[in-house]
Amino acid sequence: MKLTKFEIARILGARSLQLSNGAYTTIETTLDSSLKIAYEELKQGKVPLKPIRPIKG
Repeated sequence: MKLTKFEIARILGARSLQLSNGAYTTIETTLDSSLKIAYEELKQGKVPLKPIRPIKG
């Protein structure tokens, strides 16, 4: 599923907040910024979040 730029921004923001509040990372990293870690997780496809899209019909 290809994410829109709005979904990417929302997922990065939510995951970054989780990491800054003490959540465990899903990747091995030496980065120090929660936003950079969230971006790396997103690039590797290991973010434990996914968008919910409305059903068209």
